[in-house]
Amino acid sequence: MPAPALRRENKLRVLRCLFERGPLSRAQLSDLTGLSTSTLSYIVRELLNEGFIEVTEIEPNKGRPSQILSIARSRWSVIGVKVGREEVRGVLFDATMQPLEKRSVRIFSHMRNNEGYASAILRIVDELRDERLLGVGICSSGIVSHGEIIVSHLMNVRELKVEDRLAESLDIGNVVLMNDVDALAYFLSSHEKDDFLTVSYGTGIGASFWSNGHAKHFEIGHAIVTNEGRCYCGQTGCLEYHSSEYAVLKSYLGKDIDFEDFAMNEEEKYRPIVEEIRAKARSNFESVRVHYLGPFRRLSFVLGNLIMVLKPRSVVFLGEGIVNEEMVRILERFVTEKFNSEFIGSVDFRLSHASWEEGVALATVRRFLPKVLL
Repeated sequence: MPAPALRRENKLRVLRCLFERGPLSRAQLSDLTGLSTSTLSYIVRELLNEGFIEVTEIEPNKGRPSQILSIARSRWSVIGVKVGREEVRGVLFDATMQPLEKRSVRIFSHMRNNEGYASAILRIVDELRDERLLGVGICSSGIVSHGEIIVSHLMNVRELKVEDRLAESLDIGNVVLMNDVDALAYFLSSHEKDDFLTVSYGTGIGASFWSNGHAKHFEIGHAIVTNEGRCYCGQTGCLEYHSSEYAVLKSYLGKDIDFEDFAMNEEEKYRPIVEEIRAKARSNFESVRVHYLGPFRRLSFVLGNLIMVLKPRSVVFLGEGIVNEEMVRILERFVTEKFNSEFIGSVDFRLSHASWEEGVALATVRRFLPKVLL
């Protein structure tokens, strides 16, 4: 490999290490990158001269001061955007993933279409971008592929070519578009060592499997689990019909509710009751436990099958609908009661929290970091 190409590869290796691991000493960098002391010294000197990294002197109790290396905060910026049914949110991060600015656009019913969401995305990105922008990461509900939101029934969006819109309107080419649960997996990947399954639960249900540095989305909310229950997507028997907060709400109210009406008008008509159930689940779960048991039992069937096939080391639950550890323990019990341990292994079930905007911004830096050295 020619010397310039090797030098660039080594510089990128150091930058990736500092970005992923945070501030490190030279000795730690050498161990993590596998670079010799002399090679590392040369690479660090170049990166310092080019303004990519910073040095902080740490005064020891005795002896010479030690140096801690870190990414220069002002070297680049990145935008993370979360596209949701009711709101589009964006955050501008510096090179160390510290938030600098935030913007949001409320999405009303007349805006739930391709043009409404495209307009909101373009407005937020245009307001947040600066001259150091490395790229834009966008995550959305629905089926997402190759820079396009293929379909999101909840948002009334089909074939929205997000990457093309950003390129044409704002001349931004470095764009990452992914499903919103994948963005949560990218956020969690900074803290997880092994393969894990991310499950987002609320008025919708989604999953993403993290393995070998990549997230793989699973549209489990529309896995068919029975022959009954017309879903807003047009199928019959979807998991979201039988296991999401819609199912919990029906049990709580003791009456049937049209699922399409719930999906399209949840915020306007049903949000106060949904929030009431969540509040009770936080403060006194026993008062609403019975309404979760049926939905969670059906959810556990799909979870157990995913675990059996994917073999994750852990299952991490997130989302507005999972509000306490007891919910996670119920799902864990249902799975382990239904599936033999030989098939699913020893799996850690736990509750966590994550940021969509930071997760998709992190994925964007990982993809486009090589471009900062061009």
